[in-house]
Amino acid sequence: MSQRTEKIRRQVDQLRADVDALQTVWLAQEHHAAAELEASAKRARQAHRRAREAKAIAQTWRRNAILALILAGLTGCVALAISVKAAEEPTTPTEDEPAVFDTGRLSGDDTPAQEPEEPENELIEAALLASAHRLDNVTVTHYCICQQCCGKAPDHPAYGITASGRRATPYVSMAVDPSVIPLGADVLVDYGDGEIHYYRADDTGSGVDGRHIDLCVGSHAEALRMGVKTATVYWVAQEE
Repeated sequence: MSQRTEKIRRQVDQLRADVDALQTVWLAQEHHAAAELEASAKRARQAHRRAREAKAIAQTWRRNAILALILAGLTGCVALAISVKAAEEPTTPTEDEPAVFDTGRLSGDDTPAQEPEEPENELIEAALLASAHRLDNVTVTHYCICQQCCGKAPDHPAYGITASGRRATPYVSMAVDPSVIPLGADVLVDYGDGEIHYYRADDTGSGVDGRHIDLCVGSHAEALRMGVKTATVYWVAQEE
């Protein structure tokens, strides 16, 4: 075997070794990429589940807080009515005119009287709407706390912090123009679909001006999917 042939053989062997090494690296990278893709999908599923849980908790918290405010107001009204009634001259039945009490039943009917029930949410909404400031034809947009929406990376000290100092909470926080809706106000959003959505004015934004609100949601994909809407908005200033 000539030296030239031997040299070519060694070069071929080296090329084969290089190809085998590259194939090994490629397989390792492919396996790593598949693992990363699976991990990303798992994180996305977990984030979506946490967003749904946060939305449910936030709505429950808002409704309970508003109900507490309404109940406090109703308690004061009842106490005032009782004190006024106690100051009046009581009327007692005479012996010839026995007292008659309205039981809410027909004669001969032994079925307990049924009092009309009104859903709790309707009571809350009616009480709030009666004392709220109304804004018609309000533009509604949506955002999340990602860097693309808010301009801050997760490692930034102010990441997720609103103008009010609170941390942005999906399905609770909203950005407003404070000259139209004051920070800290309770805000009710009515799209005309029969449901009232509860939020809190926590934040401001350079693009939020006039009759425009920006609602915090759980992800950037959801913010894009929700798009731009128009609603009637009611707001109640936070009590001092």
